[in-house]
Amino acid sequence: MEKERIKELLHKYKKGLCTDAEKAWIESLYEALANPPSSDLTDEMIQADLAEVYQRIPALSKNKSFTLWPRIVAAAIFLLFVSIGFYFFKEKDPSQPLVQIVDKSKINPNDFAPGTNKALLTLADGSQIALDNAPDQKILDKGGIKITKNEDGLITYQINPGVRESKSNTLSTPKGGQYQVILSDGTKVWLNAASSLRYPTVFTGNERKVILNGEAYFEVAKNEKQPFKVVTDRQELLVLGTHFNINSYEDEPDVKTTLLEGSVKVSAFQTKQTILLKPGEQAALKRSGKLKVAQINAENAIAWKSGLFQFQGSGIQEALRQMARWYDITIEFEGAVPDIQLWGEVHRKANALEALEILSYFDLKYKILATGNTKKIIVIQ
Repeated sequence: MEKERIKELLHKYKKGLCTDAEKAWIESLYEALANPPSSDLTDEMIQADLAEVYQRIPALSKNKSFTLWPRIVAAAIFLLFVSIGFYFFKEKDPSQPLVQIVDKSKINPNDFAPGTNKALLTLADGSQIALDNAPDQKILDKGGIKITKNEDGLITYQINPGVRESKSNTLSTPKGGQYQVILSDGTKVWLNAASSLRYPTVFTGNERKVILNGEAYFEVAKNEKQPFKVVTDRQELLVLGTHFNINSYEDEPDVKTTLLEGSVKVSAFQTKQTILLKPGEQAALKRSGKLKVAQINAENAIAWKSGLFQFQGSGIQEALRQMARWYDITIEFEGAVPDIQLWGEVHRKANALEALEILSYFDLKYKILATGNTKKIIVIQ
């Protein structure tokens, strides 16, 4: 279906019927593919061009998920449009540039670099370890508790069998950081940017309880005799052994719990409402305290864990909140918030300027302000 729509557009170009925006888009795409366009396109040339495009972007022809690499912006935007089965163009006012950079001399692309594996580990005695600066391998071996770190951004707890005293530790990621931890029971947790997880070094009693702020993906080790609980400021999750994601950032309107495997019980503190989730379902806890369940593609909810921003009809505010946390930048709106919905994927290895350049093709207009330690993107109307 996508090929037919592209073919139709190429025929319009051949006949000189394209709008200025369509013509500019076609020409930028051909330029990115190092193949100059021609108004004398024949059917054979169009078929060859289609084949070249699909060969350059194989994920499109196989109808699989794709990644938007900003190295070739035109090709990336092309992929973003046609992969969802449509394309559209809007005339742009040439007198209103999409991007306004305030003081170009002060814009350093390195200031807008993507996040990395960095976190702060706070021990029970209040001492702190900056994990991005700590040497690999053993970072603590005391009282029968051993904590090790590897180069891939993972700490692991190993507890001697005789240890019964439980102490509280907290793993915190800043904006622009992420980290992983394997708890003493074998549970694996991926912590997204600007998040924290408080947990005991040893799980004692009749339950395993951790406290989350922000976003994390859990693969809980099964133990029917000791259920696992995840507590946020607005809800509690009860599991026996399962894979799930919780997004509980304070600046998000909903707390979203997405189940990939097993079953979980979600309980809202405010309304006492309780629901049981099945795989592929997402519970959204509203500010009113009401829980709503929807069937979704659960893999989209954990795209961040695989290094992707995943947009499925996402509003521009939601998308930019994700980027602000990952790139450690401030994003503000000047005037009304644009009514823009985004579809597709952008790789989190792209820097903020590259990611925003991609979003500008959805008529997102913004100013870049970088002065001293201030890194700010101002979205304008």
